[in-house]
Amino acid sequence: MKFLLMVLAFVTLTAYAEDKDPRPDMHILASEIMALQKYMFSDAEFTAPANEAQIKKSLKSLDNHLAHLGKGTFQDDPSLKVNLSLLQQHIKDTSRGFNEGNKAFARNMLQSSLQLCIACHTRKKTTDFPWPEPDSKNIEPIDRADYLFATRQFKKGLSVYESLIESYPANHAGQWNVRRALLSIAVYYARVTEDPAAGATYFLKISKDEDLPLYLREETKAWSREFAKWAKEPVVKEEKMTETALLARATKLLKHDDFSMVSDLGRSFHIHRLRATVLLQKVLEAPGDRSPNKGVALLYLGQIYPRISSSLFFRFGEMYLKACIAEYPKTSSARSCYVALELLVNEGFSGSGGTNIPEDEQVELMRLRRLAF
Repeated sequence: MKFLLMVLAFVTLTAYAEDKDPRPDMHILASEIMALQKYMFSDAEFTAPANEAQIKKSLKSLDNHLAHLGKGTFQDDPSLKVNLSLLQQHIKDTSRGFNEGNKAFARNMLQSSLQLCIACHTRKKTTDFPWPEPDSKNIEPIDRADYLFATRQFKKGLSVYESLIESYPANHAGQWNVRRALLSIAVYYARVTEDPAAGATYFLKISKDEDLPLYLREETKAWSREFAKWAKEPVVKEEKMTETALLARATKLLKHDDFSMVSDLGRSFHIHRLRATVLLQKVLEAPGDRSPNKGVALLYLGQIYPRISSSLFFRFGEMYLKACIAEYPKTSSARSCYVALELLVNEGFSGSGGTNIPEDEQVELMRLRRLAF
């Protein structure tokens, strides 16, 4: 069956005790993702009343089996535990949004959930998975590329992103989609391959493309400079670094960043932030359960992700901040995470008519505030 290849990815986690084997749950998760896939990348299919019952059924099944996973081996690995907790909350929010009629939000959440599913299985760079491509022939190139990246088919996705940019403006892709493609290609060179020299070369070439809007040319020129500076740095064997050293290295990258700003502080900070996420994830994966360093890493990740502006990381910032508060209650990290979360939620529910935070979000903020303070 088509998505059985995905099961091979899921079962790469080894050395489980017999009574904690996660594979039966993961087989079911794989089948449900297969069932949802045909709706996930078509707004018309996802919002069609005729498909509502099947989507609800699959979302409920995902929720149930993720909850069951949390009672087994995942609790023994600090990094897996955090990622599973994030994914569980992510799917709950997806299901709630869908059931309340906010289907556009639920569709975005479901698409980005793939990134969380696969994160646990790709702890080394340049790992591609042989997942099948989407069934639909009518998927827009930008959505197809996002799917390929979210399912760790990076080389295929990179080719689609590059083609979209090269064909602009004749392809009528729109400036927003061109920027989405550029942001994702920056993710590829900064996080997937960690190849700054190749990133510098690519974005320098793009910055000279006169068919692109001037602001995108200026932005990619800044990225090229930052990649070039990175390429000149001495090579550091991060796999041998302690979590304290990794955190210090990430903090140095973010030294001049101002997370109180809604927009980017200077075009170059996109690359700094992407580099920092790699280091901060390694802090979470370091041996041991809780530590002050891991709390700070969650805080930084919660502040970075909303400002990376990539559909691959939709709502990740909020999830990391909530995990920080839940994992480190009554600590300075939890208090800082709550302040950042409150700002993020207020930004998300603010518009021309003012700030209108839904009641359930207000209740959740009050619960988290009690945990933090």
